[in-house]
Amino acid sequence: MPARRDTMQEVCLEVDARCLGRSYRSQRVLDVCRLDGQPLGHYTLAPKVYLQDQIRRIRSTPQLSLAQRLERLKQGAQLFAGAELAGMSFDTYCTRVREVSGLPTEVVKGSAQRIVRGLERLEQALKAATPAGAVWSSEDPTAEQGCSLFSRKGEVLAVIAAGNGPGVHALWPQALAMGYRVLVRPSTREPLTAQRLVLALELAGLGNYAALLPTDHSGAETLIELCDLSIVYGGEELARRYSAHPRVLVQGPGRAKMLIGADADPAKAARLAAQSILDLGGAACVCTSAVLVEGDAKRFSQYLQRELDKLAPSTPRLLPTTMAEALQASLGADLTPGTLQTDRHGMRVHPLLTLVARADDPKVQRELPFACVTVAPFDPERDAGVLSHSLVLTVVSRQPHLIDLVLRDSSIANVYVGHIPSTWMDETVPHDGYLTDFLMCNRGYRVEAGWLREP
Repeated sequence: MPARRDTMQEVCLEVDARCLGRSYRSQRVLDVCRLDGQPLGHYTLAPKVYLQDQIRRIRSTPQLSLAQRLERLKQGAQLFAGAELAGMSFDTYCTRVREVSGLPTEVVKGSAQRIVRGLERLEQALKAATPAGAVWSSEDPTAEQGCSLFSRKGEVLAVIAAGNGPGVHALWPQALAMGYRVLVRPSTREPLTAQRLVLALELAGLGNYAALLPTDHSGAETLIELCDLSIVYGGEELARRYSAHPRVLVQGPGRAKMLIGADADPAKAARLAAQSILDLGGAACVCTSAVLVEGDAKRFSQYLQRELDKLAPSTPRLLPTTMAEALQASLGADLTPGTLQTDRHGMRVHPLLTLVARADDPKVQRELPFACVTVAPFDPERDAGVLSHSLVLTVVSRQPHLIDLVLRDSSIANVYVGHIPSTWMDETVPHDGYLTDFLMCNRGYRVEAGWLREP
């Protein structure tokens, strides 16, 4: 017990609830820990009654116009990148995220910069996602001829965030631009990005729109129940739980894949695959986790292994010791010597490649929290079904029959053709659809000329 007190004297991070300009700290807290289990700070567990009250209060706050929201979101980008928030500079924040997530520093900084870029380009993102015939304001002059009024399906959105990397927070600010009040339940593993982003947005004048509500699993259920709509990040179990829920958008699992045609240059394709596997620390939903090869899969796996060895980062991904031990037990014989290595801060994890004999092997659909890929042979006549429900599928082939096979499957969210990594993203291009598909609707709208003017 004395050793525990000595460790806790170093605690400096406090992830408190923050809503409408006020902080709240519960008596119930969790430790925010480094990978080795040493605590860095506290994560408050906001109770149900507090969550209920904040949802009620935020519904009644004044609205801003679309132009005002977009301008303040741009200001939030500058503050996120440059201000001291929660007692941390940007560099200190990146260091802390590395300590709790195990992602290399360059990956953390790159993902954080993607958040900044997303905030700066929200106007372009909304324009791309708005139907050509739709308007955002009921006072638009085109309403006299009739138009589509692009309308929110609700007013308050809950975001149940994941902790696999900062990049998950690049999407939900789009909902603020649409006029939603967004209540973020941060991950208990990596709550620092959500905290920094909410504080930056508050300083930019969006304190009535963005809130941080750390809580336990029961509290997360309360948010989903009481908010109009929710975005929930998670794996297979969570997807099954909410797949039929009309008010919940599930983000995950990703199952990003690559399809290598018989006409592809295997050496060039292997370099592309290795990049797609290793980008973003191998932890993101868009990282390639399976490669299907029309041809000699064993030969391709040898090319790919060489590229993985060549491109593997000098500072490999770290995992908490408990997570690494669980992976060791579940992977069994697939775990090659040197994949997991003890480090004083956790467990170093190196890229893992597994070759299987058939495309319908369950390992092809496997997704793990590090750079792990399964390579399998692919027969277009027999194996098309294994491509279904992929978040991203890169087709390295010029063969029309392969490209058409993929494009006919509407369950594949994003399709890239050519030497394009599965991790490629742009704010104006759908990522598992546009967020407006879930949050907005088109309503026929017309106002008689002069009707709303003074008589």
